[in-house]
Amino acid sequence: MAQPTTESDSTGMSAVTKATRVLDHLATRGELTAGELASELNEPITTIYRMLGNLESIGWIERGDRKGAPVRLGIDLVAIGQAVESALDLRAAARLSLARLAKETAETVYLCVPDGQRGVCIERVDGKYTRTAELSIGGSLPLHQGAGPRAILAFSARDVRENYIRTLRVSQSNPITEPQATGLERELAAIRAVGIVESDGDITPGVFSTAAPVMDHRGEVIASITLSALKAKSGRHLDFGKLVREEAAAVSTTLGYHNGNR
Repeated sequence: MAQPTTESDSTGMSAVTKATRVLDHLATRGELTAGELASELNEPITTIYRMLGNLESIGWIERGDRKGAPVRLGIDLVAIGQAVESALDLRAAARLSLARLAKETAETVYLCVPDGQRGVCIERVDGKYTRTAELSIGGSLPLHQGAGPRAILAFSARDVRENYIRTLRVSQSNPITEPQATGLERELAAIRAVGIVESDGDITPGVFSTAAPVMDHRGEVIASITLSALKAKSGRHLDFGKLVREEAAAVSTTLGYHNGNR
């Protein structure tokens, strides 16, 4: 049952609503002064100044140094908007390939994107065996674990891979040894050589997963497509590599990737 709204909750939501109105107005009108915002939004000038101060502190708006300078949307907010738009474009581009794979194999397929040092599932199509996928939507794994995240790590730029392995070496919770780091480097090189990742029960016993990278128009890896199946119920897992590679390549082409981009 929903919890009753407290006075503090109501005040917080009111502040969020007002901030959203300010941002929407700037997005529509462009640069405006605090006085213009107060007049057009019918808010006290003190409220607008307080709101602008908060939004500026997190980089969502920018304003000049002189008193009364106009306000505009900040570069941090623009970057967030572009990231959301890119994710939507990627999901739209991948949807047909995910559906095709799920229909042809009757297995579960998902789309994974990098988020810091983890791979996050942002789209999934369930097949006949709906519990076989390593990741549900919103779920994540470290980039060196699971087929989908490893496909992203393997095809990332060299400095990204080196920095990731360096971070694993000095991890406070579970640092890897030098032999393990060397083994991971060799594994990533082997993945790049064959173009796919195969995970045989690495995350979930009895589950076989195959993943391939999705590249953008700059030739940079931005996602991976994974096909996941129960080994005991699927004798076709040896065909999965070809199928996943072809669909990942189709999505990459849709996003403007050509073989000579990298």
